[in-house]
Amino acid sequence: MPLYDLIAASAERFPQKPALMFPGQSISFGDLDMQSRKVAAHFKKLGIGPGARVAILHENTLAAVVFFWGILGSGAQVVDVPSLAGIETIETILGECKPVAIVMSAHQRQRLMRARASLPGIVLMESALPESSGSYSYHFLNEIVSAERTHDELPRVQDCSVALIIYTSGSTGRPKGVMLSHRNLLANIYSANSLVGLTSDDSILVVVPLHFVHGRMQLITHALLGATTVFSRGFQFPQEVVNELESSRVTGFSGTPYHFSTLLQRTDVATRRFPDLRYVLITGGAMHPEGLLNLSKALPGVEIHVAYGQTEASPRITYLGPLEVLSNPQSCGRPLPGVLVEIIGEDGSQLVPGMIGEIVASGANIMCGYVSGDEISSGKIDSFGRLHTGDIGRIDHHGCLSLLGRKSNLIKSAGERVFPGEVESVLDAHPAVRESAVFGVPDPILGEKIVACVVLEPETSVQTDALRTYCLQFLPLVRTPREIRIAARLPKTESGKIDRRRVEEHFQELAMAKAHP
Repeated sequence: MPLYDLIAASAERFPQKPALMFPGQSISFGDLDMQSRKVAAHFKKLGIGPGARVAILHENTLAAVVFFWGILGSGAQVVDVPSLAGIETIETILGECKPVAIVMSAHQRQRLMRARASLPGIVLMESALPESSGSYSYHFLNEIVSAERTHDELPRVQDCSVALIIYTSGSTGRPKGVMLSHRNLLANIYSANSLVGLTSDDSILVVVPLHFVHGRMQLITHALLGATTVFSRGFQFPQEVVNELESSRVTGFSGTPYHFSTLLQRTDVATRRFPDLRYVLITGGAMHPEGLLNLSKALPGVEIHVAYGQTEASPRITYLGPLEVLSNPQSCGRPLPGVLVEIIGEDGSQLVPGMIGEIVASGANIMCGYVSGDEISSGKIDSFGRLHTGDIGRIDHHGCLSLLGRKSNLIKSAGERVFPGEVESVLDAHPAVRESAVFGVPDPILGEKIVACVVLEPETSVQTDALRTYCLQFLPLVRTPREIRIAARLPKTESGKIDRRRVEEHFQELAMAKAHP
């Protein structure tokens, strides 16, 4: 089934029901279907259809979503370009995927024009520009909706055809264009929702950018169900998000540990009541057990769901339900229906429960490949079609997966293989520690020396020697950090994850500051 059929089906079932709600704007499923079909018809006139690529470089707006569904309705492929990426990164992405057209906001157009960036010849925007359009062929949503007709049949595409190309953040290198088919995305959404159990009566507040697979999954899932998607003004002002949760009366909210930790630490969420909020879902990383407990206290009666995945897996791989979240807080759950998860050793052999190795996954949700075409040569996809996640973990005897860190972050110290996650879990359990990042630095004797950057809880203090002594209660000497630095904050990526490369640089800055006060 092509993804666009989700909107068509929901428009038939719930023509007057709000599909999308933005601050000051909303659209029903019926109107969303109508406007998107007109965009698809316009693309047909431009000669854009199955096999072509159309980029979206846009903030979360109603117009951007209409264009999104219109592109899919035309049979073309959506290329999601990170809206906060630098000009050089954007040009690299566009140069690799070669879209025939681009959907842009006025802000993004101004930014790229100022930098004289190279763009596709066809530019689509929400409304007409006051200034000269230059050498590009401009097309505006308000004019398309006014002028086009919708009687044309939409082109049909195969389930295995690419629907969506999402460029990963590229915090550790060049961003990769992940190609996901209609089948990949639908298989994952049906499988995930068979466990979460959302219906057309549900609604969600979206705070993440739509160029993240996390955002697209929320959008597509609610289109499938005929449920309402409410868009936040953004997470720049966390207290406003709390107000939106209350005023919008949504039943669900999904975010990363960063989002939930920020809400707990910087807002009055714990003193507010949200009678309509039924569930929250945590994805994009593991939340500290104490944070999970605090979240459950702040949102009494609200179900907490946990999911683990990667963009290359469309994205869900495992799921942990609310009945187990607090009793098994170190786990990210069991594989989704139809997804096989294995732990393999360095020689590629499958490891038994309890052993530590790389997490590999297979199933209908695994990507078609990278735009660059190097998914096999890079080792991301093996000869069995399995996705090598690059994450290190173990599966217990109950089938639950626990994450220990990234394979690329493996520390080899004194002949031992040390995973940062196991050391960080000890540091984070100290009552004075809010969060930590552990990594290795070159050492002439040890090979790599284990060091850590630690952020303390507000109005607390602890000596670094005391933290090392604390670690020695739970870890052997060889796995205990040799140096610990106290930091005011840990650098984060756009998605809220700890940026380990920048943390290492920050660690050196802290060391220099201590040496030269």
